[in-house]
Amino acid sequence: METQYKQYETYPLYLILSSITCAIITVIMGFLMYILEPGLSQLHPVAPIISTVIFSVCICVIWLLCASLIIASFGILRLHPIVLRLANQFIYGLFPVSLLIGKVRGVTKDQLRQSMIDLINHLVMLDMYTVDPERILLLTPHCLQESSCVHKVTHDVYNCKQCGRCQVGSLLQIAKEYGCQFIVVTGGTLARMKVKEARPKAIVAIACERDLASGMADVFPIPVIGVLNERPNGPCCNTTVDPERVRAAVEQLIGRKNDD
Repeated sequence: METQYKQYETYPLYLILSSITCAIITVIMGFLMYILEPGLSQLHPVAPIISTVIFSVCICVIWLLCASLIIASFGILRLHPIVLRLANQFIYGLFPVSLLIGKVRGVTKDQLRQSMIDLINHLVMLDMYTVDPERILLLTPHCLQESSCVHKVTHDVYNCKQCGRCQVGSLLQIAKEYGCQFIVVTGGTLARMKVKEARPKAIVAIACERDLASGMADVFPIPVIGVLNERPNGPCCNTTVDPERVRAAVEQLIGRKNDD
């Protein structure tokens, strides 16, 4: 496939903040081991040893997952899918702490969310998922539809008349062309329910930073390629997206099947 899905390449920001977060957690755990040791010694001679082993294992796991993210993101080694999925979950778990650290350097929540989304996209691309077209789900918010349109597509996307006033028609054409599933949802709860019903192997999701970040975590471990929408009229009102970015994401997921 000639078309390539391009992300914003902001994922190094999240890698850096994640590494700093891991370092801080390591220091805190080391300090806890130090201050707990005298008290544990009085309880039982073996207690400090057990405590040290537990803390050491936790620290090793933290750095193993962090190293996995770095190794995978640079394509140094292709890691086992289970390791990558654990690393993905690790990404979500680190977000609150990484956000606090990022704020010190002037990083906004949306900037960090975008970086996290780009990192997850990057890992999905590098992990070379093999997906049949019918197992790909295009998932979009209803705000992508022209607000004055009388043909509501949240119950049935094929109600769209493809008039060109919004990009729902273009996305429907992509879904028809490649044989993908296509769903327009009104919110996160409905999105989760529809994903369970559709049972996709991969999702191409369109949303804002907040909804993409939370949605990716909600549907874990299903791989998600997130495409950020544009909001020229403000949030949740006549948003837009570049259909060619969505097409490129679908083509890469399908194209990998032919590259193996």
